[in-house]
Amino acid sequence: MSVSGVEGTPLEILSQTEQCVVCGDSADGFHYGVRSCRGCNAFFRRAITYDQHFTCRRGGHCLVDRTARCACRACRLAKCIAVGMDKKAVQPKRDGPSSTNGTHHDRNSGNYNSDPETEKQHRGNGTITPKQEADQGNHIVSPCSAFSHVVSTPISELGSSFLPTMPPSPLPSSGLIARQCYDFEDQKRRRRAMLCRSLEEILISDTVSCESVENGSHVCSNVFQSIQDFTLRDMATAEDYAVLFQVQMVLMFEWVEKLPEFCLLLDPLDKTKLLRAFALRYLLLDNVFHTMELGYEDRIVLVNNNYMKPFEAPPLPQNDLTDEKRVELMMYGAEAQAMLDDLVIPMKRMALKVGEMMTLRMIMFWNPGNVGLTPSGIEIARTASNNAVKELHHYFEGEGVTDVEHRIGNLLLLLPAFTKHVRYLYELVKLIPSFGKMNEWDSFMDVLLNGL
Repeated sequence: MSVSGVEGTPLEILSQTEQCVVCGDSADGFHYGVRSCRGCNAFFRRAITYDQHFTCRRGGHCLVDRTARCACRACRLAKCIAVGMDKKAVQPKRDGPSSTNGTHHDRNSGNYNSDPETEKQHRGNGTITPKQEADQGNHIVSPCSAFSHVVSTPISELGSSFLPTMPPSPLPSSGLIARQCYDFEDQKRRRRAMLCRSLEEILISDTVSCESVENGSHVCSNVFQSIQDFTLRDMATAEDYAVLFQVQMVLMFEWVEKLPEFCLLLDPLDKTKLLRAFALRYLLLDNVFHTMELGYEDRIVLVNNNYMKPFEAPPLPQNDLTDEKRVELMMYGAEAQAMLDDLVIPMKRMALKVGEMMTLRMIMFWNPGNVGLTPSGIEIARTASNNAVKELHHYFEGEGVTDVEHRIGNLLLLLPAFTKHVRYLYELVKLIPSFGKMNEWDSFMDVLLNGL
């Protein structure tokens, strides 16, 4: 599908596909630090403003999506916090006119039960008294509930219960790459929460020094990672790419919007062309860097910790479609081994730093190839690409790196391999919509991938 064949501008198309990171409904912008819909925005604001405490009666496993987001307020609030909603951004409650019957106060204070049926029984045709509200908050929670340790915890203290500790913030005088390294740690925390299959996974907040954890040949170096960051899940399927695409595009947009030169682009089409040319490069770079961080050389580990080991594909049912067999061959065939040889192993050998990965991101973003940028867009992209290399020198100086030219040379040698494997990834994902794994993103995928 060409850009001209879609109603509205390409940027309007991109904005229409942005999803609430809490429930998956259409987001109407950033609220409290994340993309969210009006419903989740209002829910989070009320919960924090009135310091509401919720109890999950189902062990913390409730589904939170746009069809069931109101079913359990405990799980909904937990997910709001886990994906990065900032309670400090909520403005204090303003004093309004007092209600003559007191019902306004009763509805917004005290403890709440997250079970709508029980709440309905207590409400009847009247209001809930403070006594009834207190009684509702005293339900016995299952001993194995993931929420049992936070049921009575004040909202203001919940943040650290869900996510690993962050490293210290960079100094205001720090360079662009140092700030991006800090943002990357926060982005990984949010990415993990957004990719969790249940809220119980989100609540596993034990942080460890990966330097002390060994798994065969796997030794990780990031001391701020959660246990789940390096625990492998299952063998990857085509569906993983569909899920990763939806989550990673949200994070990609957030990252791009913080690039200082991006706001200098005056032509919206320039922004769109850069975004769609970069999308699969972003996916590929995050996957191979995640694999390198975990220390694996025999398999590609996707950022959701599902993995592909070359030539060891999972068995497919006999009635699978031809396209699915082709996808499996591409995911587990010679290309997977080549990706390890061309990218993961060289990156591991040079001990690629987060700052160097951020530089690769910027260089690949600002060098999309011949995509038809305007003259002013070309000039801005050229300047931004040169600035990325200058920022890398500044980063190396702060890190005490001495062999600067050698490391930059090795870094740039990775770019041709990325170009090669992005084209392989493009051919792979073209097959995925054919069996309905990315229905909500069909038009977006067509527009986005048209720029490769």
